[in-house]
Amino acid sequence: MNFCPRCGTPLVPRLDGGRDRPTCPAEGCGYTYYGDASIGTGAVVLREDRVLLIQRKTAERIWWQIPGGFVEIDESITEAIEREILEETGVTARVRDVIAIRHAAGVQPQWPIANMYTIMRLDHVAGEPRPDLEESFEAGFYSIDEARGLQGLSGISLWAIERALGLPNHGMRVEPIREGLQRPGHTLLGLPLE
Repeated sequence: MNFCPRCGTPLVPRLDGGRDRPTCPAEGCGYTYYGDASIGTGAVVLREDRVLLIQRKTAERIWWQIPGGFVEIDESITEAIEREILEETGVTARVRDVIAIRHAAGVQPQWPIANMYTIMRLDHVAGEPRPDLEESFEAGFYSIDEARGLQGLSGISLWAIERALGLPNHGMRVEPIREGLQRPGHTLLGLPLE
């Protein structure tokens, strides 16, 4: 980044937090660029003892994974995963809990963006799986044994499925909104007290 996204002034290096960071020198602006980051989320959707999986395709490969995608800037993480599931599969699901968080530092030259990926366990509410034919090309509920037999099932998806099926109700849960605990736009996830 070379120019301030707020006022257009050329950025200059300034020591901040032990690193040189592009900073706006314009009086009253003070913008500092801390790098690019994204938030993604994945879903282990359960219908009894079966899990929802989708097939993805690129020109180079075909693979299976749990549904998911990126969180938009104006939505909560729980809204994002429920939206992604509906878009990719036509299934309505509700968040039960969070079973994992994966952080990826932006160290790959072809993808220099840090990413937080939250994997949630959800309960099937309605709908039969159908692919959207844009991001998903097959969709269905599978037993763990059927999932293990799918060619190209992603490692993190299998890991998440095993956790979701093996650790019932031990994940972080969405905390109900309480005055003084959350501000507008906040979603608080925490371990249950029981």
